[in-house]
Amino acid sequence: MKHWSILRENVGLKIGAVTGLVIFLIVLLLVGVVASIPVPLISKFSMIQVLLVLAILIATISVLVISISTTLIIQRPLNRLMAAIREAQSGDLKTRARVDSEDEIGEVAEQFNEMLGKINHLETNKLDTERKLTMAQEELRYKAVLEEKAAIISSTNRKLEESLNELSILYNISQALSSSIDPEELCNLLGEVISKNVGVEEFAILLINPDTRKLEVKTALGFAQNDHVRSLSFELGEGVSGRVAKGRQVVYIPDTARDPLFLHYKGEKRESGSFLCIPIVTKSNCLGVLNFSRRDIEAFSEGERRLLTTISAQVAIALENAKLYEETKELSLVDDLTKVYNRRHFQKMIEMECKRAKRFNRPLSLLMVDVDHFKKFNDRFGHLEGDHLLVDIASVLADNLREVDTIARYGGEEFAVILPNTVESDAEQVGMKLRELVEKMYVQNGEGKRSKAKVTVSVGVSVFSPTSEGQEDLVNHADIALYRAKSRGRNRVVTYRASDSASLRAVE
Repeated sequence: MKHWSILRENVGLKIGAVTGLVIFLIVLLLVGVVASIPVPLISKFSMIQVLLVLAILIATISVLVISISTTLIIQRPLNRLMAAIREAQSGDLKTRARVDSEDEIGEVAEQFNEMLGKINHLETNKLDTERKLTMAQEELRYKAVLEEKAAIISSTNRKLEESLNELSILYNISQALSSSIDPEELCNLLGEVISKNVGVEEFAILLINPDTRKLEVKTALGFAQNDHVRSLSFELGEGVSGRVAKGRQVVYIPDTARDPLFLHYKGEKRESGSFLCIPIVTKSNCLGVLNFSRRDIEAFSEGERRLLTTISAQVAIALENAKLYEETKELSLVDDLTKVYNRRHFQKMIEMECKRAKRFNRPLSLLMVDVDHFKKFNDRFGHLEGDHLLVDIASVLADNLREVDTIARYGGEEFAVILPNTVESDAEQVGMKLRELVEKMYVQNGEGKRSKAKVTVSVGVSVFSPTSEGQEDLVNHADIALYRAKSRGRNRVVTYRASDSASLRAVE
């Protein structure tokens, strides 16, 4: 208020000075004008009239001068200053008041401009501060997002590594399962692959025997008494394995010491730990179970249990394929190894020949030929040489029979020979001939050289009787005669006699 009062005083002095100067000049001008007017003309007016006119003129001119001075000196600068203030109030802090003079209004305008500059500077600083604060907040938010993303990426990488490891294990197992179609060989291969890739201390495969309907151990790894464990069998429902096979549900025991149903492989596995039993199921049929053991408790994670369940499904498919292969193999006519007829074809032929012999009242004989001490031969020279021996014997037998005769591999090292239209004495002669040919046969000795090894066969002879029940009796009688030949020292031909059935005993 003091500032504005001083401003009014200074401006008033300025206006007064201007007005006084103008009035002084006007008075001088009027005096000059009056002096120049002729006397006769002046004489017509009184002095009072002249002075009155002069006073009115001077007053009027003074008012005009004061009004104009006020407008020029105060009103216009103040209007411009107010306009600048209104612009600043509307938010335009970059506007500036016009400074036309160095008087108080000009000073106010300069101070106003200076104030706007400071406000603008403060506003700029405020904006910079807010911008920096916003950037800091964004950085913190991005940092949190990045940390969250990093955690997600780390978790994803860990899951990918686990998935790759699982895929690698599944691939190795699928390779092993696809390398064989023999069930026993499949079980052994699977045991080796799982022990290398899964990391379990003990592993066992138990399959259901279709004849006895019992679970039998086919593969056992990691046990102190491995051979004894492999001889174990379980009833369906017995122990954990039997329960899983019967119920077809996975059973996981985190601590076997606390589960009374866990049989510890009937006492063969003494240590406690964790145990996982998974059924081998194909469609609605349970083939057996897979057993996994670790010495630590709660040692199988959920992911591992899921992986091992997947492995069980692969094993089920492989075993089912092996089973189908065996069935398909049985459906074929020729034995894969020896290239003579197989047992399935022999059953068809013996049935047909028995019906023909009975219908036409013709003689029919059967020879059962078994290789002597074949197991010892295998143990000495190996299974490969044993296979070669069977091939050679089959070739000798087939090459020395008639076209109407039928030779088949009955099983293992045993061959069956059907002799149609052959009486007992002729069948005995054929048996003797075949026995002598085998005894003279050259076989492989296991060292890459051909030598004369001592290989013999025993032959059992039976003759079809129209009064017998059929081919079952013919085959059984030939088997009895064969075992009689073995009991008498092997390498001989024995013909079945009715008295043999009563005195027959098992022979090693």
